[in-house]
Amino acid sequence: MKALAVLILALGATTALAAPTADARVEVVFVQPEKFRDIGDRYAGGGSARDSHLRDLDRYIQSRAARLVPEGQRLVVSVTDIDMAGAFEPWRGRSGDTRIVRDVYPPRIDLAFTLTGADGAVLKRGERKLRDPALLGRPGLSPSDPLRYEKALLDDWLERELNRTSAAGG
Repeated sequence: MKALAVLILALGATTALAAPTADARVEVVFVQPEKFRDIGDRYAGGGSARDSHLRDLDRYIQSRAARLVPEGQRLVVSVTDIDMAGAFEPWRGRSGDTRIVRDVYPPRIDLAFTLTGADGAVLKRGERKLRDPALLGRPGLSPSDPLRYEKALLDDWLERELNRTSAAGG
């Protein structure tokens, strides 16, 4: 029994060491997420679905942006609103609790960002209203990811914003 306890402690310590840590180059802040237009399945947990989606988007932005933000620079992204792709169409009767994805319901993400250099000087700052009216024409999105359209929208923005900065000598 004592050996089992030692083994469990050792495995726990190994897992803790192997867990990824947030990259200091990227910080994501969700500003008043309870007021976001739509960031959770209203029929599957409400607030807990919202929190799960926000954690997923936080990790996603951090991992994607960390590859594009040069060492020594820092990116702070403040997300001010999210409206997920698709909408609930209550007039559909029993299927009114299903999110229907159409081009008329594109994903929308509003954000502000600041990119600073190693010396703390602001290299770039701005506010963006991200939209994707051609969401259904995107190939290769995972049908099992409920945030696939929002992540594709963020990928486009990060590539555009940060590759432009990197090319400019940042």
